[in-house]
Amino acid sequence: MHLLDRLEIYLFHRTRLKKWRGRNAKILGWSDETAQSKRFQAIATATNFNDRSVLDLGCGFGDLFRYLDEIYTLDSYTGIDQHRPFIQTTKKRFAQHHLDPSTKTASHFIWGDFSQMTLKPHDIVVASGSLNYRSRNDDYLSSVINQMYQAADKVLIFNLLNADVFPPQPLLVSYNKQAIYRYCKLQCDDVSLIDDYAEEDFTIVMRKPVVQCNLY
Repeated sequence: MHLLDRLEIYLFHRTRLKKWRGRNAKILGWSDETAQSKRFQAIATATNFNDRSVLDLGCGFGDLFRYLDEIYTLDSYTGIDQHRPFIQTTKKRFAQHHLDPSTKTASHFIWGDFSQMTLKPHDIVVASGSLNYRSRNDDYLSSVINQMYQAADKVLIFNLLNADVFPPQPLLVSYNKQAIYRYCKLQCDDVSLIDDYAEEDFTIVMRKPVVQCNLY
């Protein structure tokens, strides 16, 4: 992501951190916790997360990790976010989580711009809300989709704002869901479009083919 784009995002979230306290979903850019939960539910029901390693790009306060960890037994979870205060808060939030011997899932939180990183392969790669920021690079979204798909051993899940109902804004950009679906179909045969949980949002699920091994 361009440095100036990152600066605008940083200033946006810094303003919200001053306005709201704690881990309010509005700090992350969501309209409220309900809007966030609707997207999490769409992600959680899109595939089976049991015994899978998960990479969450744009993890914020680790809310998706908490949501999935209550439903599934994850193999592991890694969250990446470019806003350092989010990662600092999240590490403190889950510090006790690691000390509890009954904890189901090992979690790791990393500060950085995932679009500029070499992503380690995980079974499932997720991006919820983190791809909606406007970029000076016209190829940014397609480049990140390709990057995420390469890192996903089994499934890639991401959501975007729906251009049919979400108006253009200086910081946020929305997309034609059918155009995004068609682009993803060029990369992957098994693609699903989920658009029945929120008018202003849609989710794409890209499933990689299962490799069949011949036993002799």
